[in-house]
Amino acid sequence: MMRPGPGASYEQGIYYLIPQPYEAVKTSLEQDLASPGLSGFQWRNDSAALSRMEFYWARVSATHDPALRETLSQQASQAAAPVLERALRAGVITRTEHADFARAIAAQPGHADKTIGQAPFFAQTIPRWSFYREQAKSRPAQKDYGTVMDVSPMAGRSPMTLVWFGGTSTTVSRQFNLFSCMVGVTCVPNPHIERKTESASRTDPALERAVAEFAQRMQALPPSDADRIMQGYFDAYGYGVSPAAVPVVRSASLPETSLPGAELPADESMLRRYDNHDWSLLALPDGSLLASGNASHLYLPQGDAVERRDAAPGFGQAFKLKIAADGLVWGSSMGNDGAHALVAWRPGQGKPHSYAPPQDLRYWPADGWSPRPAGGVAVRAGDSLFVLSPQGEWSQRAWNSALRGEVDDALEQAMPRARSNRIHFGDSLFWSAGRGAYGIDPGSARVARSFKAATGNLFFGSLPGNWALAAITGNGGRRFRVIDLATGLPRFDVDTPTVHNTSSLARSARGRLLAVSGSDNAVTVLDMAEEKPVLNLRLPKNESASAMAFSWKGDKLWIYARKVGAADGARLIAWNVPDGLADGAAAADFPDQLRCGYSMDCR
Repeated sequence: MMRPGPGASYEQGIYYLIPQPYEAVKTSLEQDLASPGLSGFQWRNDSAALSRMEFYWARVSATHDPALRETLSQQASQAAAPVLERALRAGVITRTEHADFARAIAAQPGHADKTIGQAPFFAQTIPRWSFYREQAKSRPAQKDYGTVMDVSPMAGRSPMTLVWFGGTSTTVSRQFNLFSCMVGVTCVPNPHIERKTESASRTDPALERAVAEFAQRMQALPPSDADRIMQGYFDAYGYGVSPAAVPVVRSASLPETSLPGAELPADESMLRRYDNHDWSLLALPDGSLLASGNASHLYLPQGDAVERRDAAPGFGQAFKLKIAADGLVWGSSMGNDGAHALVAWRPGQGKPHSYAPPQDLRYWPADGWSPRPAGGVAVRAGDSLFVLSPQGEWSQRAWNSALRGEVDDALEQAMPRARSNRIHFGDSLFWSAGRGAYGIDPGSARVARSFKAATGNLFFGSLPGNWALAAITGNGGRRFRVIDLATGLPRFDVDTPTVHNTSSLARSARGRLLAVSGSDNAVTVLDMAEEKPVLNLRLPKNESASAMAFSWKGDKLWIYARKVGAADGARLIAWNVPDGLADGAAAADFPDQLRCGYSMDCR
């Protein structure tokens, strides 16, 4: 139904529901379409078992038949139960997810072909004929098509016949060209006629008038009554369902402001190059900062100035830096042979210690790594999870992604897939999302935490702050969307210049404040609890915010502003957090940040 022919693309068209016997409606319609001006239609018998027809008839039928709806629900639940049980035993889903998934499957509106095929209701043959004609000589060329079908079993009312029709117009234009060109290469002489075809949905006015008069004569249902009967069809395609409005927080609601900063040495431009997205800026518990790059340095604030000191020998080539709750700093480094190593250093307390990974991990892909709360560090390489103990011993476990994929497949009709490859919470778990978000404990290769997520592309967030951030693109352009971890629903969108070519993000210890910088000169700070901007900073035109970090006391946001163009040097800017907004570190909750650069981390 509602297709011009087998395999053709969907066209909405016009439909009527007629409370008359199918044969009477079909015979009368054939006679009307054979009249002068409407002749030329060919008819085709498309009668078949309901199970072989369009997927949405299951929704329409279940809407009007509670017993059928219950049967389908039971069959879907029975089919999914073994998968959910195996996943729960293997630790691939949590108990909360198991209960949520089982409820979603029992209430799912659509059903798989296998489930439909097991219900006797769908074995019945549905009488259905289609009609089609092509007016090739008209300009533009016109194709008209339609269907007449007995929908009494699906509508829960007898008799009930569906009449649907539509059309497509096609315009072919011809243009003589002397050359053939390859985009971005060159053009060569090649005289030829280029054909261009454009098609659009169009119903023949004469056909539309004739079917409307026919429907009136046959006492078709009013459109509102017909739409109620066909509601399952509209639900299947999402017609008429508008997403809930999401409030928008705009940085422009605050006036632009500027801040002074402390000048750093001119060689910063080479040590932390604009095209190096691997270097990191960390705030340390004592109030200082640590920056990696071609050399690692400590920044010690001294009033309005900043003193730069070399980091400990052996820590200079550590690039991406991460910090544990006890202040131990970890860095990843790479030797001349391309092999990775992990370096641990407690600033102010001795020399760094380097840990060589096991042979399988020496050239690991960048799937993420994180310090562990009880000491040590964890690294993910695909489905392999490696853990370095505080004693320096490596262990390995395997994550069962295939079984998690089976769970996702079982939920195909129950909930949408909202994929997020890696969500940065800074809590030592490896987070992803498909049908819900889940954090894998690398020590056990089991899911330790989860939350609902109907929004994809989540990439940064705060568990104690109860929010996660996603990059979305829609009619309003690119924005950030903040979702509530308790419900999985959007809380608000962020409209700020920094959503374009985002260079870095930083959050305070418990997620009260979020700072976002763009690759230009804009920095926005949001109060996530009050859902409003608290800083709309503009750097000078010749500067760009490359990295940011909140202090452990939660009273300052540090901004590393590099010079753009041919200028050398950089500035370190401190924004003093207003009274009442300070969000200091406590226990396992400490500040976190993410540099974006040219990576996909913030996309």
